[in-house]
Amino acid sequence: MKNKLLLSTALIGSMVAADLALAQTTVTGNLAVNYRAQERKVAATGGLTSTRGFGRETQLNIQNKGKLNNGMDYAAGFSLEFDGQDRASAVVGTQSVANDREPNTISNENIYVNFIQGGTTFHIGVDHIQNGTTDVTPMVLPLMDNVAAGIGAKATNIMGANPKESFGFGLIQAIPGSGITASVLYVPKNRDFGNGDQAAPSACTVAAHTGVAVIAQTANTTIGCGNSAYEIGLVGTDAFGVKGLGFRAFTNKEKAQTSDVTDLEGEHYGIRYTTGPVAVGIEKYKQNRTSSSVATNADQKSIQYGVTYAVNKNVSVGLVQAKTDLSNTTLEEKITSAQIGYNLGPVAIAAAVSKVDDVGATSTAGSDSKEFQFRITTNF
Repeated sequence: MKNKLLLSTALIGSMVAADLALAQTTVTGNLAVNYRAQERKVAATGGLTSTRGFGRETQLNIQNKGKLNNGMDYAAGFSLEFDGQDRASAVVGTQSVANDREPNTISNENIYVNFIQGGTTFHIGVDHIQNGTTDVTPMVLPLMDNVAAGIGAKATNIMGANPKESFGFGLIQAIPGSGITASVLYVPKNRDFGNGDQAAPSACTVAAHTGVAVIAQTANTTIGCGNSAYEIGLVGTDAFGVKGLGFRAFTNKEKAQTSDVTDLEGEHYGIRYTTGPVAVGIEKYKQNRTSSSVATNADQKSIQYGVTYAVNKNVSVGLVQAKTDLSNTTLEEKITSAQIGYNLGPVAIAAAVSKVDDVGATSTAGSDSKEFQFRITTNF
């Protein structure tokens, strides 16, 4: 029986290898090197702290596409992402443990198998379907992903359930003649990017681990994975036949795990218009709670504005601003970023000078930050 199984497996393997000759496989990648110099004012003491240093991200993408034997198209792939090591530490029991987050991010990137028929795509995967974390506001450097995250601001484009980071399945539909693509994504367990293929489905842990400091857990999540979640979205490019008009509209929701919290919901919608060298845009982000308990629950809202100007085919400048507030605090966080980018063909360089007033949108004024950064990116 064992020999028969091996023979059958070898036969299937040779059939797959033969079919791959009809497919197209590509290997691509990207690299980013970022330098930051920051100055932060502490509201409670009025003291200043100054830090500087480099960050990096590298990603390798392996993709395959071709025809199925039933005439449909397919596309599949995965990525390996290396985000760098965070040398900050946390205390677990009596020991200091390095907050080495990289091992958790290497293999949960851009994994997918898509079955395609015309303008309809059935999707299975994680971190590949269109989603609400991509900004539509024009800018040289992504404000939410790069400036806000790097300076420790409250502003973020990761709203509500954010199911795109979890394994699930969805449907993508191009609407003919409209320039609009619709999508719906369902994930059975939010914040779960896939178990081993021979392992039973794991259960989600709701309660915190007593006596253990949890590393790299955000405030709006419970320990482990979550309940089922979904996201519905519309993306427009040259929408409704208007050249230069783009928009994004997304809504998502995760069912509450316990009676102590409400369902986690998020919204993101925005619009931009490009005419000649000038692009302008605005978008809003909303989340119904930012805590894992009702007692400290708070809504969060952000609004982001941006304008860019292409000086020539290689040089662009931009000004971006984001304002964020919470329903249980009195101050508004404001980020203003002046940016410039230079295109060197295969390599791009961007620089930004940014200022953040009242970081975190707390109830104590004076926690302000300033930052200079430059970023080098290349694709291969």
